Amino acid sequence: MPRIFSFGLGLFLFLSCAVAEANFTLPYGTQGNELDVSVIGDIQPDAQTSADKLVAQNAPLILWFTNQYGRVIGEQALAHALARRGATVWLVDLLNSLLLPRSNDAVRDLQGQSVAALIAAGVKTGHPVTVVGLDRMAVPILRGLRTWQAGARKTKAVAGAVLLFPNLYRGTPVAGVAPSFLGIVSATNMPVMILEPERGVNRNRLGTLLDTLQGAGSATFAQIIPDVRDYFPLHLHTPQNETLKSVAQFMKPHEALAFQALPAEILESSQLLAQTNHPTTVLPLNETLEKPIQQQFGLVAVPNTPAPNFALPDLSGRIYRLTDRVVADRPKVTLVNFWASWCPHCIEEIPSMKALAEAYPATQLQVLSINFKEARDQVAAFIKPFGVSFPVLIDRQGDVAAQWGVFAFPSSFLVDAQGRIRYSVNASIDWNTPQVKAIINQMIQEQTSPNAKGSKPLPPAK
Repeated sequence: MPRIFSFGLGLFLFLSCAVAEANFTLPYGTQGNELDVSVIGDIQPDAQTSADKLVAQNAPLILWFTNQYGRVIGEQALAHALARRGATVWLVDLLNSLLLPRSNDAVRDLQGQSVAALIAAGVKTGHPVTVVGLDRMAVPILRGLRTWQAGARKTKAVAGAVLLFPNLYRGTPVAGVAPSFLGIVSATNMPVMILEPERGVNRNRLGTLLDTLQGAGSATFAQIIPDVRDYFPLHLHTPQNETLKSVAQFMKPHEALAFQALPAEILESSQLLAQTNHPTTVLPLNETLEKPIQQQFGLVAVPNTPAPNFALPDLSGRIYRLTDRVVADRPKVTLVNFWASWCPHCIEEIPSMKALAEAYPATQLQVLSINFKEARDQVAAFIKPFGVSFPVLIDRQGDVAAQWGVFAFPSSFLVDAQGRIRYSVNASIDWNTPQVKAIINQMIQEQTSPNAKGSKPLPPAK
């Protein structure tokens, strides 16, 4: 199937109309589980008695599974905007309904029965169904789509899934190691549309996701949302249930444009998916790949991996390279840190990284701080209060982060003078500790004292 990389950004002025809100509870399974569903629009679970006209008009039913942060104003505003365009949205907070903790792991562990139950209820209304969700909620959505598909007679009753910046990975790998998809990705052959922000963390991995889904037989498409990052629909903090016309007053201009365009994009995506192939045969699921990987914290020893070189500008425009001098003139250790201003854990470690840099002469340790996909002026204003003396470089397109295999933020690497990665960490740490300094001191000693070349590395810092 072709890949589509486009995103219309026209302003949509939504007309006010009467939007009925109702709630119903959907029991499912044999364990007494039930889903609390909010209805925004006209399609009720017993729609046969009142929705003949809507069925004739092919009015869409959107099943929107809210993210792990719970229902937020942005998602509700989008649901009302979809209703004003003739759709009905059934909003479900799975974690709340199932009394589960609000965590990434809880979402990743959700199986497909609850999603499949709501899909089945939606199909019974006779309206074309599309399933929508963002981030890690894509995991139970695809599992539920496959579960429903296994027992469905007419799979075309569901257009497919529209996923905003989906996170379908097994977890956070060791920094520098390529992430792997959960088994459900290669077991999905129902239609999928991916809406991926241009500045999103996984934008550079989108091709791999498309290849995996299309390789499984899914009619998969993607649209790039220009100049925004992940979670932009959640940045609205003012109720906008009547109109999205004034949303630009409460969001950044480029985010407002993308936000206003989303309802039309979701409906257009639903129509596109409905026209594609809908397989009736369910693919086998690799249960081994369905098991998440455990994140390793602290500095992890890396077996002398060559570090990719780069040429990036600092805040004044000066170009820095990792290896721009002969080995004898390079610092014995270079700390390469990837970060972003929207990442709280990145910010937490800046003071200790500053203290670490100031504890060593430039001939022994240099710190190269690489910002991910943010504008230079924005980064300069953000970093100024910290008073750091080390270079802050700009990776505007995220190409260098991709070359280094950065998956989580912050991610950091300790590189020796030969340009080899010796340690990495995929989380924030306190850099100004005796444990970290012991590792750096040993790396310095190994390259200073001929007798130290054969010494064994110290255990990773806790």
